Amino acid sequence: DGPSLQVGGHFIMPEAEFDNQGSTNRVGASLAGSDGKTEESALVPNFYYSTQLNDTVSVGLGINAPFGLSSSYDDDWVGRYHATDSELKTININPSIAFQATNNLSLGFGINYQSIEATLENKVDGSTVGNQALDGDAKITGDDRSFGFDLSMLYEFDSDTRVGLSWRQGVDYTLEGEANFTRPNGCSTSGACQLVFSQLQDGDVTADLELPDIITLSATHGIGEDWRVDADVAWYEWDSVQQLRVVNSNTGQTVSTLDLEYENTLRYALGASYSGFNDTILRAGVAFDESPNSGPDTVTPRVPDGDRTWITVGATFAVSDTATIDVGAAHLMVDEVDINNTTPRGNTLRGEFDPSVNIVSVAGNWRF
Repeated sequence: DGPSLQVGGHFIMPEAEFDNQGSTNRVGASLAGSDGKTEESALVPNFYYSTQLNDTVSVGLGINAPFGLSSSYDDDWVGRYHATDSELKTININPSIAFQATNNLSLGFGINYQSIEATLENKVDGSTVGNQALDGDAKITGDDRSFGFDLSMLYEFDSDTRVGLSWRQGVDYTLEGEANFTRPNGCSTSGACQLVFSQLQDGDVTADLELPDIITLSATHGIGEDWRVDADVAWYEWDSVQQLRVVNSNTGQTVSTLDLEYENTLRYALGASYSGFNDTILRAGVAFDESPNSGPDTVTPRVPDGDRTWITVGATFAVSDTATIDVGAAHLMVDEVDINNTTPRGNTLRGEFDPSVNIVSVAGNWRF
């Protein structure tokens, strides 16, 4: 009831170690390079505000970052021709409105204005056989802005039991940016190297990307005075992401292709909260989150992701009659991920990633 505000931040700490298991160059010889590791952390904020216009209509505003990635490897690691540095950031601004349709049913509608920025870097094999002395650099950047929508409903059976259903449209992008290639110092004395880089031209580029629709079914049920159980199932339409093809805007030439061939996924979550203390609510939960990867030949070290099992704990502390603080922590146990991926120039990254993720979150909540 009344205006309410939340400001939060989430410190996300992913890590993935790579075990090389026979990576090869284009002629089948062992590819030189060290085993790789990435551990790029990120601080992701969120902001939410809602207020009632009257007894049956409320409006809100959410600002968050629904999708993102960050990974970084040493320039001499064995998978350098697949990836060195990768970063993707989204910012979503989501005004919404909710209607009390009946005594039990509420309906919601929102508009999402979402921006995206991406940077993809990797080494270029100027020798064509993995000679690190003739490694050049490729850097592709791009950004775009676009709109999406979301619809939701909430049905309240009684004061203890509610069920919700939401659909969030995936946003379609056409990223525009630049591709830049840097030749190694020794390229002028190598005919093979000059041929490789003659085919790679700096210039403006575009890439189409369609993020997934998300449908979520959720429920909450109170047990006695102090306990509440929550559950949800979410479906992600990840098969909208099959290939990221970067094209030179002037020539139409394909600059880079990232074959992902993602598959649709489900996420299941179950949690409970205990409010038997005067000023504190304790929470814990578990979730299973499927990876969209379709097989070792489409796994990319830019996102070395497997099926995830979430273990979470948290609490809400009352600061005053109108203010609370939320804290939470999550540990994600990620399945080991096999990779057997070959670049267009014939270098094959073969081995296993061992990922894990930890997340720490803090939020302040105010009612006015």
